[in-house]
Amino acid sequence: MKTLLILIVLLWAAPVTAAEQGLSLAKSTGASWLQLIDQGHYDKSWQQADAFFKAQLSSDTWQHALGGTRAPLGKVLTRHQKSSQALTSLPGAPDGEYLVLTFSTEFEHKAKAVETLTLSKQSGQWRAIGYFIK
Repeated sequence: MKTLLILIVLLWAAPVTAAEQGLSLAKSTGASWLQLIDQGHYDKSWQQADAFFKAQLSSDTWQHALGGTRAPLGKVLTRHQKSSQALTSLPGAPDGEYLVLTFSTEFEHKAKAVETLTLSKQSGQWRAIGYFIK
């Protein structure tokens, strides 16, 4: 009976652990992608983004947009994740696995900002499909 109980607990816990690992991987991917932007590697961030993202804007457009909005903010002083939300649909995007990460960020030239990073797993790997700063 004790063995059966342990087996049931393990079978129940395995999917939760797999889901947590998936979210952890997504968050790690998002952090790495944000570091590219923090370092000014805008073209590389575009290259590592999801195909859906790339279909919406060219590398030149992306670099120009970040150069005008992100670069003037200066270096990241602190970045803390505020929330994460797993979704299966987003407006204007096909149904799939999405993760929306929100960060409270302090930049060198902007004390309080909110960054929103949206990741998709459409390609089989977590990749960025959206990035906004408020």
